[in-house]
Amino acid sequence: MNLRELAFQLSAITLIADAAKEAKDRLRRQFAQALEEVGADSAKAALEGEEIAKVSLIRPKNTPQVLNEKAFVDWVKSNYEYEIIESIRESFRKHVMDSVENVDGKAIYKRSGEILDFITFNSRDSYISTRFLSGGREVLSQAFRSGSLSPSSVMAEELEMAVGQ
Repeated sequence: MNLRELAFQLSAITLIADAAKEAKDRLRRQFAQALEEVGADSAKAALEGEEIAKVSLIRPKNTPQVLNEKAFVDWVKSNYEYEIIESIRESFRKHVMDSVENVDGKAIYKRSGEILDFITFNSRDSYISTRFLSGGREVLSQAFRSGSLSPSSVMAEELEMAVGQ
């Protein structure tokens, strides 16, 4: 392939990839909304009656995070002085983080019921995950290869939107 042909192919693939990304983002939003409407958290994808993938809404768990390092060190000093060296050992930090419970956004140390106001919980947005079932990718690839499914039929609308039509 010469330089001009490579440039053409790269341009075409870039258009397809950009349109596919926009379509994937739009479809993920629509899928999340449809799941919410029916009260589900996943659905299976099928091609000609054969299940090929499971698409799920993933809701990440909130995880604790120290807001004020000095307050954390002071608390550990007063409750577990033997755990202080120059800083808090990572294993004990993990223990404390694993031992706090999120109660209405407050970090409660399960062992004592104490509110640890120097720890907060990060929240992450939910997202859509597509996991192909065993053989699912191959079934879809075979459908593309055989012509029973074409990339242009799947992407036609997105490609038109990508060029503003």
